[in-house]
Amino acid sequence: MKTKFKLYSIACALLFSCTNKKQEVEIDENNVDTSSEVTKKVTKAIIDSTEIKLKDFMINDYLKEDIKFLTEADHQFQYENIDLNGDNIPETFIRFSSPYYCGSGGCTFLLLDNKQKIITKFTVMEAPIFVEKTIKNGWAILLVNDHGILKELVFNGKKYPSNPSVLPKATYNITSTTAKKLFEKPFADSKICTF
Repeated sequence: MKTKFKLYSIACALLFSCTNKKQEVEIDENNVDTSSEVTKKVTKAIIDSTEIKLKDFMINDYLKEDIKFLTEADHQFQYENIDLNGDNIPETFIRFSSPYYCGSGGCTFLLLDNKQKIITKFTVMEAPIFVEKTIKNGWAILLVNDHGILKELVFNGKKYPSNPSVLPKATYNITSTTAKKLFEKPFADSKICTF
């Protein structure tokens, strides 16, 4: 019962917080039953909340001026959350795939902070994105494949390089076995959000 209340409290804090104050929530993962219905409902509520925030960001911020030009296919994106800087607050990668966002060199990807502020807009990039465990300048190294050539993206204190195609070849040819792979599936096979 204590775990159910704790998870419910976390969900409420995430869903209904309107302050700009950083909320700290401590969860003892060893005492959480991930198979419980409450856990599943809380997880779904957090995911639904994230999607609502991202859709609002698309319509009222990022694509506010362009939305009248978009086709139905342009109203789709995918996202993945991952903590890149070790602060236990996940950043969000957004992946687009329609002709409005893509060209011969790749597609537009966005990296957002937890308040839907753009950290980096990647202009010509392809999935998957490999997030390495190696940290430089406080953030994880990202690796992407640019037309068969592995490129290393290093955070410079403010953002990652926005165009992998202009970067030199990485000094190695393969990703580590511990790298987390984002957007592993083709766009059509992954979960698609529509706004």
